[in-house]
Amino acid sequence: MPLWRRRSRRRFKPFDRSALPEAPSPTFDEMLAEGVLVAESAGRMALKNRLIVEALRGDEPFAPERAAAAARAVLYELVQEADEVAERTGEARSEAASRDGRSAHEHDYRRADAANLRRREQVYAAVARELWLRRSDPDYLNEFAERARREAWEEVSGAIETRLEREWGEWPQIEVDETYEAERDDRVRELLGDLDRGVRAAEAERARREEENDPFRGFVG
Repeated sequence: MPLWRRRSRRRFKPFDRSALPEAPSPTFDEMLAEGVLVAESAGRMALKNRLIVEALRGDEPFAPERAAAAARAVLYELVQEADEVAERTGEARSEAASRDGRSAHEHDYRRADAANLRRREQVYAAVARELWLRRSDPDYLNEFAERARREAWEEVSGAIETRLEREWGEWPQIEVDETYEAERDDRVRELLGDLDRGVRAAEAERARREEENDPFRGFVG
């Protein structure tokens, strides 16, 4: 008698996608909260980049009131962006309402997409209203600006440490004399160049992620 037996091949049923449980659709409030979260993240990055540039190019110290005013301006830009997206979505919905058949690609909207587009339009309009309200809240603006300031300092200090490690291998003992002061502007410009390249790369990555990751994609109202 052989010491082993050949296993009988098991037959598996064909995959039936229709048997999968239906994924729950997000509620309007959930979509609104996610939309505001995405907008706030983009706004903090924009404010952080402004604070970095101002810190390296200007001689004025950081002032919370000026930072809060900058946060208010950034939020206004986000309000405009959300309003524009809502308007474009409404236009796409109007065009889709008169088109039947199946979509040829992701942005080829048809009559069946009208409900989803309507919900997106409503969500983006609600995001704009919510951001407009928050930009009038002094406590919110101060916290928004302070968080952007912390993120800005983390990026600046990280760039400084990286440069020091690259050029010196460790923190050098720097003697502050006339030569050091005279070369300060050149060092600042070089550091600003490093940070500008990092800022552009971060903005490009954010734009790519926003294009690929629509938080409202797949929702059918």
